[in-house]
Amino acid sequence: MEVIEFKTDEIRLKDLLKATDLLASGGLAKHIIREEGVLINDEPCYIAGKKLHPGDEIVFDGVKIIIK
Repeated sequence: MEVIEFKTDEIRLKDLLKATDLLASGGLAKHIIREEGVLINDEPCYIAGKKLHPGDEIVFDGVKIIIK
């Protein structure tokens, strides 16, 4: 599994997937999150606007993103 470290104080889930180039747009990210979900700290999440903070771990499409 690929691991990406992303440094920020706060970011929304859909914006994170777009910023890390895992998805092409925020609209596409919103759709996929609502339909398929993303793991945040080992719990499924279907909320595209979920705010993420340092210490959160996100798993999407075989990639783990760690918020620093």
